Amino acid sequence: MVDNHHANGITTITLQPNRSASWQETRLFVIVICSTTLVIGLFWTYIGAWMVLPFSGLEAALVAWLLYRVCQSTYQRQVITCAPESLTVQFGTHFPKRSWQLERARVRISVGEPRHALDAPTLVIADTTHSIELGGFLNKEDKQLAVAALRGAGMPVRQRGEQGSTTL
Repeated sequence: MVDNHHANGITTITLQPNRSASWQETRLFVIVICSTTLVIGLFWTYIGAWMVLPFSGLEAALVAWLLYRVCQSTYQRQVITCAPESLTVQFGTHFPKRSWQLERARVRISVGEPRHALDAPTLVIADTTHSIELGGFLNKEDKQLAVAALRGAGMPVRQRGEQGSTTL
């Protein structure tokens, strides 16, 4: 998902992965799956196969932890703030965990060709000291929206051709 906001000569572009389920929906799914697994484990314990219960508990805990981690990773975001003299790139989940301040005059954005027809192109923002990949979690259409938003903010974007040639 690409969100583009202009205010007072500053453009803020926010990149986020698409979510198929909110945290509340994921939590409900975890509760249903884990309770079903534990009920089955308790049933087998009741009829005498008590060795099933620890494994059903382990399975429920593993499913809950994995779904939590997957849902948490869908809340990551990258924020690109384009001011007249500088460009700020911030990565994080709920707050910026990594941040770069780049001089706008030296910044170049390059769009690399995908390795496969179904892959999304790579999007890299670079200056003389940094090279940062943007939107690694975005699909092909969202990366095209991100490139259009960066162009709309006045950033120079280079696209690599099929044979490695560079076009502007």
